[in-house]
Amino acid sequence: MSWIESLLIFLAIIAIYVLIAFTLYKKKILERYNISFYGPALMWRTKKGTLFLKKIAKKKRFWKAFGSFGVVLCFIMMIAMTIMLIWQAWFVSGFTAEQKEALPGPEIALVLPGINPILPLEYIGYIILAFIVAIVVHEFSHGILTIVSKLKVKSLGILYLIVPIGAFCEPDEDQLKQAPTKPRMRIYAAGPTSNFIVVLISILFFSFIFMSAVQPAADGVLIFYVGDGTPAEEVGLSPGMILTNLNDTKITNVSIFFDVMENTKANQTVNISFVQGKKMFNRNITLTDKYNYINNQSYVGKGYLGVATTESHKSFLPILKNPFVDFPNGLLIFYILPLWGYLQGYNPIASPFTDSFIITGPLSIIPDQIFWIIVNALYWIFWLNLAVALFNVLPMVPLDGGFLFNDIFRSIVKRFKSNISEEQLGTIVKNISVVISLIILILIIFPWLIKYL
Repeated sequence: MSWIESLLIFLAIIAIYVLIAFTLYKKKILERYNISFYGPALMWRTKKGTLFLKKIAKKKRFWKAFGSFGVVLCFIMMIAMTIMLIWQAWFVSGFTAEQKEALPGPEIALVLPGINPILPLEYIGYIILAFIVAIVVHEFSHGILTIVSKLKVKSLGILYLIVPIGAFCEPDEDQLKQAPTKPRMRIYAAGPTSNFIVVLISILFFSFIFMSAVQPAADGVLIFYVGDGTPAEEVGLSPGMILTNLNDTKITNVSIFFDVMENTKANQTVNISFVQGKKMFNRNITLTDKYNYINNQSYVGKGYLGVATTESHKSFLPILKNPFVDFPNGLLIFYILPLWGYLQGYNPIASPFTDSFIITGPLSIIPDQIFWIIVNALYWIFWLNLAVALFNVLPMVPLDGGFLFNDIFRSIVKRFKSNISEEQLGTIVKNISVVISLIILILIIFPWLIKYL
């Protein structure tokens, strides 16, 4: 599906949604439940929940320390993300024409399963859950620090655009503008910082609790692909199974598999053993002529099974158990699992490749299907919270990072020019903010500019 087709489908879905929402508006059903339009989205405002936030905000010393820590963390991540965007622009600018054409289109930026190629439609439940967690944690944290700073929270609410796309905590804007710089910076930093905390908690549960119970189902090679109409398909082999023995030889790595196959002939019958989960199978299989599938004269008369094998289930498992192995490479690989699944066709925590693992220890009492649902939910909560946090620390208004940058820059200017007027200071900060925001925006869309221009 091209990016234009994806965009058209997306716009069609939005149009149908707006039509339904407008009908509800005309019938005053939205007004009855205090729901209003916010652009094409629906916004539900309520004062319910503010008492809950006030109870949480009672530990003011803790939350002030949390906010101060968040300011430092967000500033560090702001610098890191800006450097990464600059590096990305430099890196893709050196691509060949073919590489530029292969770059993903704008659909990669849409958090919409089925349209974004790295988010298959079957993940929609995980994405919605993770997005709700990310946005609620983010906005409620803003609300808590707003209360701690003795500012008014006017309302809480949720934004809907087909599905919940956000939650919000609406502070009194006038009070926020007039607030001292430090409390205001704590408020801005609270959201991304809380998302980073959720990231660490998700990794803790995903890697150190759940994935610690996971082991390879057998010592062998993972069947990655099975060709149509091949002997492998006829005997019942499928992706996710582990091949352990072939022609009376124990298969422990891909090299041994290739060596064994190299010494077979067409129409030769060999024995084969493979594992799926906790079940082991033994079969006799008659190989076909490799030349029939791969048009190369050197393959004439060679035996052909019809599978592609890999050892990825072994190489990925240590990273899944501890993403901080070989930091930062391990964490990067951990984060790009969905992209790896899209590009390479292999995602170790997605079916059918979960069949290559078994669950051991106390967690083995959990049914396999439920176990992997929990694992995937934790992973997507990690993934989306990290995405929300990293995006929000960018020094671009109206993101939290943009407002943080403005306050930091304002403080620096005032330190070096103590006699400057508030009007002059405001003009300087505004102009610099616009320039920085435009630069960051260009850096974000630069790969698409390279692809299409």
